[in-house]
Amino acid sequence: MNSFHPEITSTDYSIQYMYREFINFFLLILPLALLLLAIPAQGQTSDFNLPDLGDESYNVMSSLEQKQLGEKFYRQARTYMNLVDDPELKEYLDDLGNRLIEGAGLARDSFTFFMINDNSVNAFAVPGGYIGVNTGLLLTAKNEAEVASVLGHEIAHVTQQHIPRMISAQKKNLLPNLATLLAGILLGGQATEAAIAITSARSLDKQLTFTRAFEREADRIGINILANSGYDTDAMPAFFQRMQQANILNETNAPQFLLTHPITTDRIAEAKARAANYPHTATNNNTRFTLIHAKLSVMKADANGAEDRYREKIRNDKTKFTLGDHYGLALSLLKGKKYKKAKKEIALLLDRAPNQILFRILEAQVASAQGNNDKSLKLFRNIYKSDKSSLSAITYYTEALAHHNNYAEARKVLRKAIRKFPKSVLFYEKLSQAESKTGSKMESHRALAEAYALLGNYHSAAQQLNIARSFASKDDFYAQASITARIKEIKNLAALEKEK
Repeated sequence: MNSFHPEITSTDYSIQYMYREFINFFLLILPLALLLLAIPAQGQTSDFNLPDLGDESYNVMSSLEQKQLGEKFYRQARTYMNLVDDPELKEYLDDLGNRLIEGAGLARDSFTFFMINDNSVNAFAVPGGYIGVNTGLLLTAKNEAEVASVLGHEIAHVTQQHIPRMISAQKKNLLPNLATLLAGILLGGQATEAAIAITSARSLDKQLTFTRAFEREADRIGINILANSGYDTDAMPAFFQRMQQANILNETNAPQFLLTHPITTDRIAEAKARAANYPHTATNNNTRFTLIHAKLSVMKADANGAEDRYREKIRNDKTKFTLGDHYGLALSLLKGKKYKKAKKEIALLLDRAPNQILFRILEAQVASAQGNNDKSLKLFRNIYKSDKSSLSAITYYTEALAHHNNYAEARKVLRKAIRKFPKSVLFYEKLSQAESKTGSKMESHRALAEAYALLGNYHSAAQQLNIARSFASKDDFYAQASITARIKEIKNLAALEKEK
């Protein structure tokens, strides 16, 4: 709590957090807002199907600017945040996100979903369609519908332009607040502290008003996305209610979701009322969610602790064979290097669900861990053949091919994969290696250039393209021209980055 605000004594931790965060937000947004004052009305049309909001959000930040901001944030997130790179987890989140995107009537490539290895229960949205989800959210949710309810809410934050609208509101209030601040700074002493207090309190009040309105709007649109995607709409108020209860039981350590998404009794009641307007469906506690939940649980625990926990769960529920518990046990055994026992569990799983890709991948991983690389490669090849569009299948199969020095096949698979996953830094890096190992130096440097470009390292991308051009035959006019054109594009991107 800042010392110059002794009058703020609320025990509502979420309000205190928002107050503290807003002070940081105001200080960060100040330079941007000063620049925005000079931006003329542009009148761009959003890429999404938006209502006529009747405000200045489009004039503050165009769709292109939002896209550029999101891309820059995501590049920074890759560097500074602990993002999850496990292919099965990434694929699960992508599939869940895409189901919601389709339910919202939006283009699949308009959003990017990523997972952060963080135990706190939270999710957030960034302009340009970038949505981050903490692992803690998936571990706390009771079913997939609850996770979907949070993602639908975050999608609504993006489609309804909430950050641009917030900036627009700050732009309107910037000059009066600056006048108060500047007067205080010029007078100095107690006047400075008073000016900061008045300005912050005034801005905080408006911030809270906008935040609550935006949260309600995101709830309203999010629950519609949930219904259109085939999920149980009761999941949204159920999740809210559980988060609120957790806050009551532990006020000093509230779920982070509450700190960034303040929940009131009225908001829960509104969500329940909206959910009642949709046909009730069975809770979406599907098999895949249960398996992903188990995988995350094992990732977070030590091997022996996880094994003991899943054995106890299995003993306590002898009436039925629960795939999630046995999968968790098999993962724990692999993590503890108890390969023979892991194989027995996997055999039981495959007997009940022979086409479940997560079980098949685990079988191949155990074979690899035991040193049976030929069997592992065969298993991964079969998995890939059964689903050539699977991120997990592509990732593991190309790794196995590289391990066997079969870079020609890896190159073929990766070239196809990049058409489906054009933003995959990993696939471009793998392709660069495969091209190099098969003697294609030009294509190797081109692939590496694209990996650098995705990371925002335009200088290194241009360097790699220049090297690629030096390997191109002088008679290959197409290669020369296409590389030269790409160098120009990269330089333009670098110039735009400097302007920001």
